[in-house]
Amino acid sequence: MLKQLERLRIIYTYLKRTSADAKTILEYLKEKDAEISDRQLQRDLKDVEEFFFVANEKFSITKEGNKKKYKIIRSEERATYSQETINTWQLIEQAGAAPLLNKRGKDPKAMHKILNRVITLASGGQSLNNLEIIKSTNFYTVKKDDNFNEVIDDLLKAIRESVYVKINKIIQDFTGTGINMERDKLNVKFAPVAVVYHRGDFFVQGIENKKVVVYEVGQFQNIKLLLDGFNHDKCKDLVKSELEKRFGITENINNEVYDITLEFSSITGSLVSKYFWHHSQHFEKRKGNWIMTMKCGINRELVGWLFQWMYNVRIIEPVILQEYYDQTLRKIIANGKNQEHLVYDNIFEPT
Repeated sequence: MLKQLERLRIIYTYLKRTSADAKTILEYLKEKDAEISDRQLQRDLKDVEEFFFVANEKFSITKEGNKKKYKIIRSEERATYSQETINTWQLIEQAGAAPLLNKRGKDPKAMHKILNRVITLASGGQSLNNLEIIKSTNFYTVKKDDNFNEVIDDLLKAIRESVYVKINKIIQDFTGTGINMERDKLNVKFAPVAVVYHRGDFFVQGIENKKVVVYEVGQFQNIKLLLDGFNHDKCKDLVKSELEKRFGITENINNEVYDITLEFSSITGSLVSKYFWHHSQHFEKRKGNWIMTMKCGINRELVGWLFQWMYNVRIIEPVILQEYYDQTLRKIIANGKNQEHLVYDNIFEPT
C-alpha cells in the first residue's frame, strides 16, 4: 500500500492531465495500489490543494448530472478557454471559411482534434461539441479549387520572409479593374504584403512595378519565390495609403478622392448603417431617412454596391458618381433589349 504522500502525488499528477469524478479517481487509485474510501478521497483532495498546488493553480469543478468532475488548472486557463472563447473560435470557423476548409485536406480535422484536446484539458471539461449549432450558408463565398491550395502557402511564406514572387501567369479578372485580365507575366516581380479576406474570397495585396495591385489568390498560376527580398514596412505603408482611398479593393477610376453623400430610405438605411463599408463612413438620420457620407475614390465595386440597394438609395453627390451610375443603368437596359451575343465591358478602367 502506498504511503499518503505518494498517493497525493498520484492524485495531483492525474488531475493535472485529465478531468475525473470521484468514482473514476478511486478506480485509478485502486489500479495504482492506493485504494481508499470516498471520505478519505475528499480529505486527500483538500491536502492536494494545500500542499501541492503551485502559483495560480486551483480546482476546476464541473457538474455532469449528479457527478462532480475535478481538474487542476491554472486560474488564467479557465478564463482563456471559457465557453465564450470556444464559441468565438466556432463563429470564426463558420464565418465563410467552409469552402476553404473543405479544400485543405486533413488539416481542418487535425486542427479540430488538437483544439478540442487543448480546450478539454485546460478548461476542465469544455469542448467543441456544440459545432453543429453554428452554421454557415456559404452564400457569396468562393469555392476554392486545387489552384488556390497550390499557391496560398507559397504566398504566405513570401509575405512572412519578405521576398519577391515571380508571377508566370494570371487568369481571369476577379477584381473588376480590367488590368488583371488573363495574360502571361513571366518576368514580373511582385512584392506580396498581405492576404485579405474580402466578400467571401481571399485576395493578396502588394506592389508590382512601383504600383499597388490586388489579385485574387486563385488567379495565380505557376508562381515562384525568389531569393531577393523587399522592404516590407515600406510596401505595407504604400498599400495601406492606396487602399484607404478605395471602396473595397477595386482600383479607382482616377487618383481623386471624392466627398460622397448617399440617401437611404429608413428601413434600408437601418440595415446599411449596421455594416462596415469604409473607414471614413458616417451615418445620420434626417427626416426619417439615413444619410451616409464618406471620402473615397470611385470604382466598379462602389457602383455595383449601390445597385444592390436598388430603388432605396439616392446619390446626392458627387455628380461624377451619378454619371457612372446612370451610364451603367443605360447599359443594363440596353442589354435587356439587345439580342446579340453579350460581350464583356468595363467602363471603370482607370484613366
